[in-house]
Amino acid sequence: MAFRKSLVGLGAALVLLGACSDEGSDAGGSAAAPAMPTQIEAVTFGLNSDVAGERLYGRECAYCHVGRNTGTTMLGKRLPEGTPAQLHERTDLAADYVKIVVRNGMVNMPPLSRAEVSDEELEQIARWLAKEPAQ
Repeated sequence: MAFRKSLVGLGAALVLLGACSDEGSDAGGSAAAPAMPTQIEAVTFGLNSDVAGERLYGRECAYCHVGRNTGTTMLGKRLPEGTPAQLHERTDLAADYVKIVVRNGMVNMPPLSRAEVSDEELEQIARWLAKEPAQ
């Protein structure tokens, strides 16, 4: 008898879950968030780009700041709703701000030394993120 009640309860739970599902619904809900890049896409980001800043960002930054990785996860918790956590999707970054954060670190991001990213490389990355023309 207890087994039968458990089955009935499980069946009722499944029916309720199915009723709460969006599948098959044509109700005009909010659009789904764009899919995050896979880990393969994150570690190969910018690999074949003709733009030096994008290639360098892929090599030096993407492992944290592309896809569901530490940088995007931590930024996503702090940024206002609607602000992209992936840095390359942002439109509000100034090159000087990027350079200051990279050299000094911020919250969970450690500072990066000139041995890790040269000033010339950082300049190219910062200009690319800021959507400024390369020099």
